[in-house]
Amino acid sequence: MRAQDEKIKGFNLIELLVVVVLIGIVSGLAYPNFTKWRTDREVRDAVFRIKSLIEGINAQVQRGQYVFVQVKVEDGGNANPGLIITSKGMSPAEFAPLLNNNESDWWTDIPNRCNIEDPDYWTHDPELDGNDTIEVRTLDLENVSTAWTGGIGAVCFGKNERWFNGHSNLVSGTGENAVVDNFLFICDRRGDDSQCNIENGVPITEHKNLFAIEWSRFGNISIDKWKPSGGDNPALGEWVRQ
Repeated sequence: MRAQDEKIKGFNLIELLVVVVLIGIVSGLAYPNFTKWRTDREVRDAVFRIKSLIEGINAQVQRGQYVFVQVKVEDGGNANPGLIITSKGMSPAEFAPLLNNNESDWWTDIPNRCNIEDPDYWTHDPELDGNDTIEVRTLDLENVSTAWTGGIGAVCFGKNERWFNGHSNLVSGTGENAVVDNFLFICDRRGDDSQCNIENGVPITEHKNLFAIEWSRFGNISIDKWKPSGGDNPALGEWVRQ
């Protein structure tokens, strides 16, 4: 038994150094792929959480909990990089006086129907009390951005599709030419750009993780991801439904 034990040898110092070096090389090769995968998953997770929030607040409209609802998107700017997405709702009881009063702001100030300033406008607003519920909630999303920096945009849906409205950065044009946007671009914020650089619906700079959340005035939601063509022109590629 002693002779057999003497034949069992451990690693010497050189062999251990070789193993450590090999582990370091393999880890170094795998790390960039892991980082890319993690970034993609983080942006994708943010996109589908936003989709779930929009679908959730519109479901409350269909159930009668609310008659008019809002999804507000706020970019924290360079000081607080990330997005805050908030859903709000107006109950039938509070909505009825607005609808039945032809002189109310609801009828006289249509561009501001999707109100983002009056703290008493919405029946339930988690921005005021900081409490999320099944009906309304807030998402605090880090390391993602949209097509503007340090601004606010909002889109509102109603029981009647004619009440579809928007505010600020989710409205294109002004006055009679104002049109409510039906999309929100989401991209990774950890690169050189602090926003998703989009022009005419396509990127003008390279984005490895670029998504578009689209909605209709009826509250139907879809998600597309930008697939680059692989060339030098970032605008060459296509949107792929997810």
